Amino acid sequence: MLIAQLADIHLGHRQYGLEERLEDYNRAFLNAVNELIRLREEGGLDTVIISGDFFDTQRPSPSIYITAIRGLTRLRESGIRVIVIRGNHDSSVINPIENPLAVLHQMGLIQYLDNDYVDLGGVRLIGAGTVYTDMQNKLVNSLNALRGNGINIAVIHQYIEGAPYIYPMPNVDVFMVNEKPLAQLGIDYFAVGHIHEHGLKHPRINAVYSGSLEVWDAREFEVYEYANGKLRKVKDVDPKGFLLLDVSSNGVRVNNVQLGVSRRLVRVRIRYEEAKPSVVKGDVSYIASNMDQRGSLIILEIEGKVAGGYSTRDFNAIELRKLFSRAWVDVRLDLERRVGEGERSIRVFGGINEIIRQALKSRLGDDELVSAVMEIIERVRVDDEDGALKTLENLVGVPLRGSKSITDWLGATP
Repeated sequence: MLIAQLADIHLGHRQYGLEERLEDYNRAFLNAVNELIRLREEGGLDTVIISGDFFDTQRPSPSIYITAIRGLTRLRESGIRVIVIRGNHDSSVINPIENPLAVLHQMGLIQYLDNDYVDLGGVRLIGAGTVYTDMQNKLVNSLNALRGNGINIAVIHQYIEGAPYIYPMPNVDVFMVNEKPLAQLGIDYFAVGHIHEHGLKHPRINAVYSGSLEVWDAREFEVYEYANGKLRKVKDVDPKGFLLLDVSSNGVRVNNVQLGVSRRLVRVRIRYEEAKPSVVKGDVSYIASNMDQRGSLIILEIEGKVAGGYSTRDFNAIELRKLFSRAWVDVRLDLERRVGEGERSIRVFGGINEIIRQALKSRLGDDELVSAVMEIIERVRVDDEDGALKTLENLVGVPLRGSKSITDWLGATP
């Protein structure tokens, strides 16, 4: 039996606020649908499981619903069964009943599992939606109660303790499950979502993350370093795709299916010991002449110290950005003016996050408080409601999730 494992599709994610990136996520899903249908026609693919975060938000727009319906309808018409669980983006962990997956289930486009199972011959697929770390016993007990006599595959959306991810997610600790109780369940395979790295394997449990279909983190970009008038590639763009599970009486064999990314995504790093405005502009102009391609997304990171005789005000990210006419470019300046003894270091930053950070700093003063507010803003921006609440809880020292905690905090009568 062939089963495809997808996760973290995040339909509706508008990375960097760009409409083009929203379309990239749509396109990645529809491209995956094409590949799944090909595997059905050529290899007999039976079933698709989606291990959470099919949507990027609990309230997707009509256009995102249309994309989902379009792709899922093609899968249904080709004879592929689609089984989905909820991730932390699909619904509230506290009140998961109302969520967009329930709509697709009612339309007959998916089979939505939440603490339930479906038997496919001698294979049992057990689906359980995301839980908080302090609720993990509930998840483990549910999986244990739903096990069958044949091959058991658990479909979950959690970080499993010990999985060696490269790029930390902002809410790993919020949705962590300890590996020992999972290992003791006797589950043959865990089809896991939440970590976006393609094909990430747990070192001790038979658990693999399919990863996101589209690049999620700038650290996954193709990376270049610029030095001595030359560009040198130091990293390719990270692979993206899904997994193909070959399930038999002998267990589950996992194969990677890689898909190309939608556009060129590049980070370029430059570091100066003595940055001069004319030199920086000339270097950026050279980079633009080599990389200014239509549709590309480029993050330009300029770091170091300002040469003597110049001020940080002499460096302008907006003017540097204008050297590119075809690509979308984010210029991130992190330059520090050399200071004499007793002087205070002055830095110049580029990018909206640093503008917000400096504005908060001027009002709040406290670096720790500013960092916490910035983290909350970032979590809200990516619709990580649970992570935002967790950060806010740590900041104010009061539990905010659950009606009892909130009413206690407000001093109201339950």
